[in-house]
Amino acid sequence: MTSTDGEHFGSFKTADIDRQDAARLAFVLDAIAAKPAVQTLKAWALAALAPKPGEFALDVGSGTGEDTVALYAITGRAVGVEPSPGLRAEAAQRAGQGEVEYVEGDATDLPYDDATFDVIRCERVLQHVGEPARAVAEMARVLKPGGRIALIDTDWQTAIMHPADPDVIGRISAHLMSQSANPFAGRQLRGLLVDAGLTIEGETAATWIEPQEGANEGFLQAMIPTSVAAGAITAEEAEAFQTAMTEAAARGAFHFSLTMYGVTGTKPSR
Repeated sequence: MTSTDGEHFGSFKTADIDRQDAARLAFVLDAIAAKPAVQTLKAWALAALAPKPGEFALDVGSGTGEDTVALYAITGRAVGVEPSPGLRAEAAQRAGQGEVEYVEGDATDLPYDDATFDVIRCERVLQHVGEPARAVAEMARVLKPGGRIALIDTDWQTAIMHPADPDVIGRISAHLMSQSANPFAGRQLRGLLVDAGLTIEGETAATWIEPQEGANEGFLQAMIPTSVAAGAITAEEAEAFQTAMTEAAARGAFHFSLTMYGVTGTKPSR
């Protein structure tokens, strides 16, 4: 996500908090969360973390809050840290009158003492963070010895589009990558956890594959005009790109995919 943070949707970058359109960001988060690949990774992370009643759970970059609520439903103690005031308000509204708490904070400077949490999850956040190593070090700091952590993120270099002019696809792909503060987040997850002193417990990947109707709606339709607006492609190239994708979809040959990765780890006990 995305890019889920392209100009059409507003930016998810932490540097752009003051310019965010929260309603639009929530729409994007909902659309991405509904993708089967994302649902697969969410379920995998929750099973791997295996939160228990009474444990304290943290959702870093909690967005619209559904995953924080899922942690709370199991542990009875969960908090979401989210820098966007609009998304915190949306999450609180969705959570209703429950005891789930959404706190202002940045992944690189978590507002908690050392060794506070038993379980931490962070999904599709590090791609928007300019200092991912600092963010993961912060998560390791607030995690208790023996605590578990799950990171999920996208690697934007895995975006594949077919068929169209390869040069145009290359420039669109480069624009997509430029929209993320850290477009290679997915491939970095294991190393980030290791460098923060954590022990790797598991890893997986899931690929988002757009259905044929995706050639004419959703992500692709947002991506084309933002690429034109940024000067990555011309209006004529955009029209030719769209025509190629539409014609391919009509015969069942359109392809767009993007791979996301998940890694879990534990903090060594003292």
